[in-house]
Amino acid sequence: MADMYCSVADVGSRLGLDSAQRTRANNRIESCIRRSAIDIDQTFLEYGRDEPSGVIQQTTLNAEFDLATDSTQFRVASFTGFDSDGGKGNIEGDTFAYTSLQNVGGSHYIQGVTGLSFDHASGETVQYGEFAHVVREICADLAASYYLEDESMFQTTTTDGSLRSSALRERGERNLMRLAHLGSVG
Repeated sequence: MADMYCSVADVGSRLGLDSAQRTRANNRIESCIRRSAIDIDQTFLEYGRDEPSGVIQQTTLNAEFDLATDSTQFRVASFTGFDSDGGKGNIEGDTFAYTSLQNVGGSHYIQGVTGLSFDHASGETVQYGEFAHVVREICADLAASYYLEDESMFQTTTTDGSLRSSALRERGERNLMRLAHLGSVG
């Protein structure tokens, strides 16, 4: 089964759904995310490349990240595959840069962190590299377009949903084809 490259929150924000609406639409949104992940994987395979899930390095936060007190470092379960000389990543879509990795008493810390904009709970996914962030954005665009297309099937009047769906689909597919063709972000 394809990996889920984005979250319900990513798709919900594109659709303009508040948290209660996201909760009610959770199963439908997750279905759209799975469909977009399959399309992403298939497009990469068509270009002779590995699926993004095989390239994206990820781990989880091993402790809560509080922006007010932990603004320059956070603890993770592992940093296997992360560049020890620094790089970029994201935590649940919140993009950051870092300068180093350090083991302290058996704990793994990503240090010299800049760019995080909100608190994060322990257990959230931390992904390494710009590639992960770009795939996440593409997944959210495609999933939101699928959601809107599914919704428009049941509408008897014309609304702006079909225009939004087309724009999201076009942007998502264009970026997906470019990324799959290049095979990298940089």
